[in-house]
Amino acid sequence: MPVVLKSGDTSSSRSVRILEVDEADNRLEALGYQQEMPRNRSMINVLLMAVAIAAIPYGQSTTLYYPLVGGGPVTVIWGWVLMTVITECVAVSLAEIVSRFPVSGGAYYWAYMVSGPEHALLASWICGWVSLVGNWTVTLAVNFGTAQLILAAVNIYKEDFVATAWQTVLTFWALTIFCTLISTFGGKHLIHLDTFCIFWTIGGLIAILATLLARHNVGFRSASWVFSEFSTTSGWPTGWSFFVGLLQGAYTLSSTGMVASMCEEVKDPETQVPKAIILNIALSGCTGLLFLLPLMFTMPDIETVLASPTGQPVPAIFKLVTGNNASAFGLFVIILVIGVFSGIGCTTAASRCTWAFARDGAIPGSGLWKKVHNGLEVPLNAVLLSTAVQCLLGILYFGSTAAFNAFSGVAVICLGVSYMIPILISLCRGRKAIANAKFNVGRFGIFCNIVSVVWFAFSIPLFCFPAAIPVTKESMNYASVVFVGFIAISAGWYVVWGRHHYTGPPTSRIHEGQIIPSAPALEQAAKETVPKRPEA
Repeated sequence: MPVVLKSGDTSSSRSVRILEVDEADNRLEALGYQQEMPRNRSMINVLLMAVAIAAIPYGQSTTLYYPLVGGGPVTVIWGWVLMTVITECVAVSLAEIVSRFPVSGGAYYWAYMVSGPEHALLASWICGWVSLVGNWTVTLAVNFGTAQLILAAVNIYKEDFVATAWQTVLTFWALTIFCTLISTFGGKHLIHLDTFCIFWTIGGLIAILATLLARHNVGFRSASWVFSEFSTTSGWPTGWSFFVGLLQGAYTLSSTGMVASMCEEVKDPETQVPKAIILNIALSGCTGLLFLLPLMFTMPDIETVLASPTGQPVPAIFKLVTGNNASAFGLFVIILVIGVFSGIGCTTAASRCTWAFARDGAIPGSGLWKKVHNGLEVPLNAVLLSTAVQCLLGILYFGSTAAFNAFSGVAVICLGVSYMIPILISLCRGRKAIANAKFNVGRFGIFCNIVSVVWFAFSIPLFCFPAAIPVTKESMNYASVVFVGFIAISAGWYVVWGRHHYTGPPTSRIHEGQIIPSAPALEQAAKETVPKRPEA
């Protein structure tokens, strides 16, 4: 795979860069795949993309309702801290696995490689589908949430404005198509867009912090109120209400492993992608506190904020705190732009996940979705499929105004399941499959694995609950319905086609007459033969 060189590169730096790419391509071939995408991303590029996808101030803004209802400032602040610690354990666990198996297939490939041969195909199939659905729905949730924020911005100037279902869905469709166009035709420039995003986010946070603390039209809250006030209006018992409110942190940080789908576009992915995954959570945790603390210290009356007709607390907070429509709108634009950046990043990552799964024949019509457009150097058909699925799911909003809750909930559930499967299997098999990983934290990795598995086992049913009770048709959390629906489609496709034709990822390739195994550490440790996909 040729490398695009920049002016000013020395001959030695060019040689090192070419060598890194050649070695990465050779390792990818040993893992069963030919290099098709250009390797033009570094660790910093991947980290910036992860930051853009997480879009911390945006993700926290669209889901602030849940911790406010679920306990107020205690759930907002300490819930975020708790989720940062838990998600860092997940990040360490995934970083170890991606270091051993740096392919765009991500979770479903990992599940296959860490499993015993008797369960590898089924584990890969289940993990692949929930990972695919998770990528689709988290992208959908991001774009849908941004669409709701755009319409909520109108309410800053027109207090009686309440968006209709049609206005919401049409705005969502327009935004989704926009993100798709940027992801498709701006592929070679997305690296620069991610860089701009981090500067926009930092500058935006400073502007929000300074404005809220300077204007504080409704006064300041005490530190005691911010860090210890617990007041729930959800109707759930106190402890359970706190946990339901964790959806904000879980959703905002749910993209932990999504950048793994970019492994085949990164130089030296065995070390660079794990670093990016871990640093992203640490950076996201700090960024989140910088946004949430000023909001809590200047928080108006919570009941007034929650009574906003838009259902979005942040526009109401900005307006009440600044006491000025123009200032509130200006602060809100910062959040909106971050949301658009996140939508573009999620669209890119979801398309790579779709392409990788189709490449191994697991999606109906795989021959079409696995093609890479030569001119654009992107999997164009996979991008379009991902976009079409999101647009179709957006129609659910006509049936329930709580659709965003379903989208964000099912994204957290699906991504959680896709992360849990390879982590749990690896842990149960003594972590032997990742023994030779370049990034391995030893016994601390076992602790992180246990924390991750326990959290996912608890959170998956947790986020199927509605945010508040009593439950109505409009407030019902349909995450479980969407999740079960996709599982049914996956199971049906497996019965009709998968059990007869799906052979899993190509775990070995023939090279000069010899079979090169992709996971010698697994084979040596388990002393078993890993199922192999026949050469085409």
